[in-house]
Amino acid sequence: MRQRLSLTLCCLFISIWLTPAAAQQVLTFRQPATGPTADYITAVLEEAYADLGIELNYQPIPRLRAEQLAQNGEIAGELGRLGGLEEELDNLNRVPFKLYEFSIVLVARKAACGLCTLKSVNNIAYIGGMRAAETVLTDANFDKTTFRQSDIHQVSKLLNAERIDAALIADFQLRNLELSQPKDFIVYHVKSEVGFHYLHQKYKHLIEPLYQRLSLMQASGRLSQLRQQFKLQAPEQLKPMPMPTELTAAAAARPGLTGANGNGRLWQLINTVYGDTVAGVKTLASNWPRALNALLEDKAHMVVGVYKNQFDNELLYSKKPIAMDDALYLFASDRTKKQAILAGQESHTVCYSGNEELHKLLPDSLSFYRANTSLDCFALLDLNRIEGVIDYKYNLPDWVTTPYHRSRLREPLPLYVAFKNNELGAQLKAHLDRALEAKLSPRFISENSNTIR
Repeated sequence: MRQRLSLTLCCLFISIWLTPAAAQQVLTFRQPATGPTADYITAVLEEAYADLGIELNYQPIPRLRAEQLAQNGEIAGELGRLGGLEEELDNLNRVPFKLYEFSIVLVARKAACGLCTLKSVNNIAYIGGMRAAETVLTDANFDKTTFRQSDIHQVSKLLNAERIDAALIADFQLRNLELSQPKDFIVYHVKSEVGFHYLHQKYKHLIEPLYQRLSLMQASGRLSQLRQQFKLQAPEQLKPMPMPTELTAAAAARPGLTGANGNGRLWQLINTVYGDTVAGVKTLASNWPRALNALLEDKAHMVVGVYKNQFDNELLYSKKPIAMDDALYLFASDRTKKQAILAGQESHTVCYSGNEELHKLLPDSLSFYRANTSLDCFALLDLNRIEGVIDYKYNLPDWVTTPYHRSRLREPLPLYVAFKNNELGAQLKAHLDRALEAKLSPRFISENSNTIR
């Protein structure tokens, strides 16, 4: 009898202990949008809350309405939002665990805007209530037309109908972006963000145990497993690339065209073409080997004033020329040596500092030496270490007192811009090609001929 009474009291005690907690076993949040990132967030939180004896419930509520309900405590909080939300909704508390990381990306139609940076697009669509996108527009002082849309499907329709140049969305929304021709678009990474979980003030007591549980899931590798399970990477054909904010153009120094001090008509052209797309354009003028190395080592975005297919590397070249080169000459200390070089006398050596194609202007029987600069070649010529130099008249050294003997080897050739053969290089080339087609007068090339002959 005493055993039955004891068991009854024990069950009554458990029942009384569970009764107040039962009301807190279900927390309601706004139903998240579909997609890998949203599925990942709900999976992580459902598992963490389950270990605390709490079930999550979701209701289809518009984003802005959900913020009001969360602020008033009518729903439990926000599943995942940017840091700083607690400053706008003071009844919400951040769980101090980086729940997910994402990027704001710019998706733009290549045909509409060339390089398609934030500075060059004419209009942008974004999803209403997405504070990260709104912050990007504010920080960029974007004062052109914007289209506020309700969801990613509306954004997709605008892009496919060519009614907008670009859209500002989160990278995790790329999988839901329904583009009819993805190859016609470029995707730029604009800004990295971190998302957190938020709870209303009356659930503040859950923050610490939830934080501990999430930290344990991270330490055990469980979060990594879930990230792999939900395949959070962007689609391969829409992989974001860094958006250029500043460009660097390299060249061999040419008086009047690409000066070492940043002056010159070709530098002016590059600034005119790209100046409205980025914050600034830097110039590097030295010699061809350094200019090419700067491009190949990603220290420059383009090489200005090159011959078509000048370099052995697989580079992209502008469709149209941007200037005319000068004539090339053979310089020698006397007439006899000059004639011997032109005849291909084997004992003679000729120096050059440009591209490898230059030595093809003379017979193969000669010996050739490639120097870093024109001045190196002329110094060797004056020391009688070599017999001739291939170069332009404007590269003659200032120290010359007795004129060299010269012979014209080649007439002026058109000059182009070379880019790296990658996605950004292709966009830079396309932007320049558009500008050369639309903005430049027919006389431009002749006007950009170097006048030194």
